Amino acid sequence: MDLLTALYSGAAALGLLTWLALNRRSVPGDKAAALYLLALAALYAALQRTSALTPHAFGTACGLAATYACAALGATAAYRLSPWHPCAHFPGPRVARVSSLWLSYVSFRGRRHLLLDALHARHGVFVRIGPNIVSINAPDAQHIYSQAARMPKADSYRAPGHDGVVALFFKQDTEKTHSERKRVWSGLFTKEGMAQLAPYIERRTWQLLACLERRQAASADKSVNLADAFYHMSYDLMGDFVFGGCNRLEMMKNGDPRGMIKGGKLATILLDSVGQTPWLLDIVWRLPLGRAMHRLTELAAELMENRLRVTEPPAFRDLVSFLTEDGSIPEKDLHLEAIVAIQGGSDNTSITMTLATYFITTSPHYTAALRAELAAAFPDPTGPLPDAQLAALPLLDACIHEALRLGSPYFLPRVVPAPGAHVAGAFLPPGAIVASAAYSQQVSPEHFAPDPLAFRPERWLPGGAANRGALASFSSGPHVCIARALAFTEMRHVLARLVLNMDVAPAPGFDARAFREGILNMRTTILEKPFVVRVKRRADAVPVDDA
Repeated sequence: MDLLTALYSGAAALGLLTWLALNRRSVPGDKAAALYLLALAALYAALQRTSALTPHAFGTACGLAATYACAALGATAAYRLSPWHPCAHFPGPRVARVSSLWLSYVSFRGRRHLLLDALHARHGVFVRIGPNIVSINAPDAQHIYSQAARMPKADSYRAPGHDGVVALFFKQDTEKTHSERKRVWSGLFTKEGMAQLAPYIERRTWQLLACLERRQAASADKSVNLADAFYHMSYDLMGDFVFGGCNRLEMMKNGDPRGMIKGGKLATILLDSVGQTPWLLDIVWRLPLGRAMHRLTELAAELMENRLRVTEPPAFRDLVSFLTEDGSIPEKDLHLEAIVAIQGGSDNTSITMTLATYFITTSPHYTAALRAELAAAFPDPTGPLPDAQLAALPLLDACIHEALRLGSPYFLPRVVPAPGAHVAGAFLPPGAIVASAAYSQQVSPEHFAPDPLAFRPERWLPGGAANRGALASFSSGPHVCIARALAFTEMRHVLARLVLNMDVAPAPGFDARAFREGILNMRTTILEKPFVVRVKRRADAVPVDDA
C-alpha cells in the first residue's frame, strides 16, 4: 500500500470512528467546526514537510478532510436510514430521517404546522420528522408536558453563546434550576402583584386608542396598521412591567426606530428554525447571519443596565425588583431574562389581539354580539373595567380562546428521559425528541367541530363543543407560561375597551383571505400582509388624553 492510499484509508477509518464515538452525543457546532478547520491546517502543515507530497499538499489535505467528512456523514446517514435506529419504526419523509436540516428548512418557511398536519393525515399518529424527532398527533401527547413525564426541553431551546447562563425560557441544566428561577419570577404574578399592574394596563389602553386615531389622521389613506399598534402598546406595557418604565420605550408615540420588534422576531425565527439543528445554530451565532440574535442581546442588556442604574425604587414592584431582590442572580442572567420578558411578554398577546380583531371585524355580527355583551356589563364605555368582571363575560373569553386556537400552532419539543416512555400506545426510546402536533389537535374535528378551520367563538360558550384541553397556546406542566394570567388580563382589557369605544373595520381594499393565507408561524408569528383598518370613536365614548 503506498503512502497516499494509506492516508485516505486512515481518513475514512477515522471518520467511522468519529461516528461511533459521537453518534449519540451532542457536540457544539462552532467548536466542532473550529476543530475541523484546525485539523485541516495542521494536516496541510504536516504534508508540506513530506517531500513526496509537498507539491500537492493543499489538495491532498483537502481530499483527506473530505474523505474523513464523507465517511463520518455517510455512516451517520446509513445508520439513520437503517432498521436499527431506535426511531426506525416511525413513518415519515426519508429526507427527514437523514438530517434535521429538513425540519430547519420547513420551520424557516413558516408553514411547518401545515406540513406536519398533512404528514399526520398521511401517516397517522406518529411521524418521524428528524433523525430522532417524532411528532405526535393524539390527545395523549399532552402528557409529555406534564410534571409526571419529567421531559426536559430539547436543545432547540438553548441560548447560543450563553453557556452557563440561566434564563426562565431557555433550556437549563436541571429542572431544579428552572424551578428556582420560576419562583423568583412568580412574585410579579401573585394576586397582589397583578393588582398593582392594573392601572398601567388601563393607562396604556387609553394611549392605544389615541395612538390609533393619531396615526390614522396622519396617514394618506386615513387608515392604520392595527397589528403595529398592538405590538407597540405591548412593548410599552412590558417596559413598565419589567423595568418600571425607566427606559421610556414609548413606541406608541415614537414608533420603533431601533427595530426592537423586527429584531426580536428575526432572532426568534432563527432560534425556532436553525435551532432544530442545534449544531448549526452554534455556527450561525458566530456568523453575520446571527447578527439579529446579537443585536437583541445587546438591546436587552442595555435596557437592563439602565434599570440597574436607577437608585430610586419604582412606583410599583417591577420584574427587575424581584430578580435583583437578594442579589444572587448574575448580571449575565439578568441580561438574558430581559430578552425573555420583553419578547415573551409582548409577542403572543399582540398577535392574539390582532387575530381576534381581524376575525370579529371580518364577521361583523360577532362585533355586534360582543359589544352588546360588554355594554350590558359596562354601560359607561369609559368607566373602569375590573378584570374579574371581564373574565366572567363568556363571549369575550370565547373570542380570545378561538383566536388563540387558530393563531398559536406552536412546536414545543421535549426530550424523552431514560428508560423511555409510552405515549399514545407507542414506546418512545430514551433520547428521542418528541412534540405534540399542536395545530393538528387545535383544528381537529374531534375537538372543535363543526368547521374546525373557521372562527366560531360560540364553540367555547357554555354548552359548546370545544375541548379546552386540546388548546396548547401556553404549554402546560412545569414549563407552562408563567405570565398566562397577565396575558389574558391584558387581552381582555384591550379588546373590551376597543370594542366599547371604537368602530373598527378593515380598510377599503383589505383582502381578508390573503391576510389569513399570509400568516406564518414559527415560535413567533409573521404577517405577510398588514392588518390595515379604519377606526372611529363611537358617539358615546369620550376622548381621553393619552399622556
